[in-house]
Amino acid sequence: MKKTEVVGEVEYIHPYGRGFLIYSDKQWQRGILKLRDEEIEITGIEQLIIPVKFVTSIDKSITLPVLREGRALILVEYINIQRRETIYLLISAEERFIKKLRLAILICITSKIKITYSVKESWISGLIGVEDFNIVLRGPKPIKIAVKDIIDVKRTTMKFGLNKVGIIVITYLDSGEKNQLNIFVQPIKRIFFWQLIQQVVDDYLNTEVVNKLTNLEKNILHLINKEWRYDDIMRKLEIDSGAMEKIIEKLVRLGLIRKIIVLQVTERGKKMLNYFTEEFSQ
Repeated sequence: MKKTEVVGEVEYIHPYGRGFLIYSDKQWQRGILKLRDEEIEITGIEQLIIPVKFVTSIDKSITLPVLREGRALILVEYINIQRRETIYLLISAEERFIKKLRLAILICITSKIKITYSVKESWISGLIGVEDFNIVLRGPKPIKIAVKDIIDVKRTTMKFGLNKVGIIVITYLDSGEKNQLNIFVQPIKRIFFWQLIQQVVDDYLNTEVVNKLTNLEKNILHLINKEWRYDDIMRKLEIDSGAMEKIIEKLVRLGLIRKIIVLQVTERGKKMLNYFTEEFSQ
C-alpha cells in the first residue's frame, strides 16, 4: 500500500491531559507536523514522536476549547510505553488539513490490522484499504466498493454460535443489486474502522455531492422528503415545470431520490439532508 505522508503547520497542546485528567491551563505551541513512516512527528519548542501503533483513540468525547473560524481540532490519545501512561495530544490547524490528517492516521492504523468479512458467503480474512473514493477489501476474494454506491453504513450485532459479536455493515449497490458487506474486527480496534468508513463517506458527500447542489436543489430535496407534491413544490418555490424536471433528473442521477409513481428520497438523500443548514428545515 502507498505510504501516507502529511505535512503542515499546526498549533498544539502537549500534554493536553494524562489518564483521566484534562488540563485547562496549557498554552498553545506552534510547530510543524509530519505524519510519515507511521509516526506522528511535531517539531516546535519540543520534538514529539508518536508511533501510530500506540494511538488508542481519535476525537474522544471530552470538552474541547472553542476555536476561531476556519480552524479545526483533532484529539489524539496514545500510550507512552516508557512511562506506561495514557497521554492526550490536542492539535489545531486549518479544517482541510485536520480532515486530511485524521484520514491519514486512520488509514495508517487500519491498513495492517486483519479483519474478517463476508458478502453472501463464508467469512474471509483480509485487510481493508482506501483508494480515492473506493473501499477495498484485500483477501482471497477481493472486493472494491465505490463510495458513490454505498447506501448505508451501520454498527450492529450478529450471532456467532452462542455469542453475539459487533460488526460493521455496509449496504451498497453492485450492478443495480443491493448487497450487504459484513466486517468483523476485534472490539478494541473496531472504532478506528468505523471512523475510517464514516470519514470516507462523509468526504465523498461533501466534495462530490453537497458542493454540486444549489440552495434551490437542497430545498426541493427537503420538501420531497416532507412528502410535498410536485405541483405544490413548484408553486411554493415559484419555478416552472421545465426547471423542476431538470432538477429532479439531477437529484435522481446523484442517487438522492427515486422517481416511481411519486418522488421518494433515497437513503443517501436522507443522509444528505443532515448536512444542510437549518434554513432548509423550517
